[in-house]
Amino acid sequence: MSHRPTAGARAARTRPSRGGLDDFRRVLVECPEYRRIFLARYASLLGDWFNLLAVLALIRELGHDDARTIGVLIILKLLPSTIAGPAAGVVADRFPRRTVMIAADLARFVFVLAMFAAPLLGGSRGLALLFAATALQITAQAFSEPARLASVPNVVPPELLGAANALGAMTWSLMFTLGAGLGGVVTSLLGWRVALAIDAASYLVSVSMVLRLRLPPPPRRRPARGLLELTGVADVLEGLAYLGRHRQAAALLLAKTGWGLAGAITLLLTLYGERIYPLAGRPDVGIAVLYMARGLGTALGPVLTRRLVPEEPRPLRRAIAASFVLAALAYGAFAMLHQPVIAILLVVLAHVGGSTIWVFSTVLLQRLVPDRLRGRVFATELGLATLAISATTWLYGTAIDRGAGLRTMTGVLAVTLLGSAVLWAVANAAAGRHRTAADNAIGARDAERRSRPPR
Repeated sequence: MSHRPTAGARAARTRPSRGGLDDFRRVLVECPEYRRIFLARYASLLGDWFNLLAVLALIRELGHDDARTIGVLIILKLLPSTIAGPAAGVVADRFPRRTVMIAADLARFVFVLAMFAAPLLGGSRGLALLFAATALQITAQAFSEPARLASVPNVVPPELLGAANALGAMTWSLMFTLGAGLGGVVTSLLGWRVALAIDAASYLVSVSMVLRLRLPPPPRRRPARGLLELTGVADVLEGLAYLGRHRQAAALLLAKTGWGLAGAITLLLTLYGERIYPLAGRPDVGIAVLYMARGLGTALGPVLTRRLVPEEPRPLRRAIAASFVLAALAYGAFAMLHQPVIAILLVVLAHVGGSTIWVFSTVLLQRLVPDRLRGRVFATELGLATLAISATTWLYGTAIDRGAGLRTMTGVLAVTLLGSAVLWAVANAAAGRHRTAADNAIGARDAERRSRPPR
């Protein structure tokens, strides 16, 4: 049994998608439940970027501002998603997803408040508290994100899924840009405490939006039998078995993982802002501008590529391969050139490619994977991606602390992205006949969603 789309999603099927800006208006106006998910994410994302800059300032106040410490912070903002992933996927498929999102937001509110105690402990103990609160905050987020991604096909018709995910990427980038810009200004002028307070408040705003969200209930399940079913291990194994049988779904997991192998870019941009481009003589401003360039590229990517690429499985997969190459070339040039304006433009270009990889792979998974397994598959995908980002961030941070140059490591990152392009191409070629079956499954599932009568 699968979750049925809401009435708003069914009503939005009256006209086909045209791949233009009107689709963004339609998905917000004609899909009210998606609009609530969108606004909730809008609020929490703004706070998240205030949080990063505030925590960086707090780390400096505690006397720890070396590359390895910053690398540990970035890893702690990623790795818990990998560790919590299996449980998060099971929870997203077993319990009401609205409840999961609300509980995650409330937990994050509490953990952000705990960060205010770090200066009271001071030094290493304060840093340990800050790291623990960060890890718990991201663990809660690990439960929210699969529930959100798995819910989108329930509230948006198939022909608007591309627009909905592109709009989600634009939201992320807008909040990244505004959060990085405003967060840098607020942290510099008013201090990290004000920035953290804004972050905490953003979760309460998100909760107020999700409280009004209406989603289909989870599928009925027979009572659990045995320890494996009671603990959710059987659910995890069921998800892995699905990926083992469906090679194309498994291959799709490599898109975000491949981009994650270049995940040290957050660390690199932070260090570039501090050491090479401290604009107006202030590291916070340099970091904020580079973060804003990254956010702008993420916003432009899905808008441009949706107009150029038909939203059919094969063109979407080809666009993902091309986007890996685009990002590799942009960061390769970034490593060699020294003019700040050109560097900023290259960051924008690289993340046009990165956001295209993220959005198109999400759309393909949402259209391919059955609803009853969707939470587990997305949790697996996000877990693999964050594991790749965490590992590369640690390796790059260690290499830089041992004397490797920033530009050298940026060149390594560019080569890694080319390797990800090759890995993506090989994985899709290996899927072979499974790819045709997957494309047929996507078409059949889309047709089923369109023809399903109102409840």
